[in-house]
Amino acid sequence: MKYLIGIDAGGTKSELVAYDLSGRVIFKRIGGAGNPAVNLENTVNNIISLTGECTGELGKEGCLFISIGMASVETGNYIELIKKYVERDFGIETTVLNDAEMACMAYFGGGDGILAIAGTGSSCYVQKNGQGEMVGGWGHILGDEGSGYHIVMEAFKSIVYKIDRNMNQDVLSIKLLHEIGGSSRSKIMEFIYNNEKDAIAALFPVIVHAAEAGDALAVWYLEEAARALAELTLAAYEKEFDDHITIGIKGGVFHNSALIRRTYVNELEKHLKSFRIIGEDISATRAVLYLHGRK
Repeated sequence: MKYLIGIDAGGTKSELVAYDLSGRVIFKRIGGAGNPAVNLENTVNNIISLTGECTGELGKEGCLFISIGMASVETGNYIELIKKYVERDFGIETTVLNDAEMACMAYFGGGDGILAIAGTGSSCYVQKNGQGEMVGGWGHILGDEGSGYHIVMEAFKSIVYKIDRNMNQDVLSIKLLHEIGGSSRSKIMEFIYNNEKDAIAALFPVIVHAAEAGDALAVWYLEEAARALAELTLAAYEKEFDDHITIGIKGGVFHNSALIRRTYVNELEKHLKSFRIIGEDISATRAVLYLHGRK
């Protein structure tokens, strides 16, 4: 059986999906994180392990092409390194792209559009006339506003502000401190500085659930995140477009919070005359079908 492998490697997890040549899913597996800028060795090991599981079950000889979308891969020589490791181990033609670029192709193929991504990090990818450009996506030090990591960090900044000023913690802060196992300085420092971004971003659902229960501070954090994501999308729009645009939304921040989605669309409506939202959470791995087809 002939098939294609698409891998979406991000800061929290990696998803591998194999498709037959008609586009039907025939194999799916979730693995470890895949951001080489955070940990190259772990990233390579996770990708090799996932690919090995798939080819071991479906047969290596049937795989025609592998496409990998990976966070931060455009920095340094990571594209060449990842491609080399995969092709060396499996002997299968492989292309490696930034994860946002690959996700954009999954949503729009070769068509025009803006993909807004908000998961552990945040970014927009603009695609027009077959060309792509990243807006945002600078990482947690320079940006990532509206991401799960950024939202949680804003909550912890509020927590330590109150500790330093002997102020009472709000209900949401108490819930977050309970999740990390304590409210002492050492517990907070250990959690923030000894964990990678995905572990911190994993507390995002606590804020979502609090907002759904009516916690005003949690609602404010999510609405601010939505406004930041809308502002980034508008910046992307102004780079290339001046008429109707299709906007895809992707990532756990969008798809785990109806409040964020609603606020995001409301903000766009204030500034854009005509746009369409693709609300479906399309797997970036589907881009392998388009990429193989254009070879």
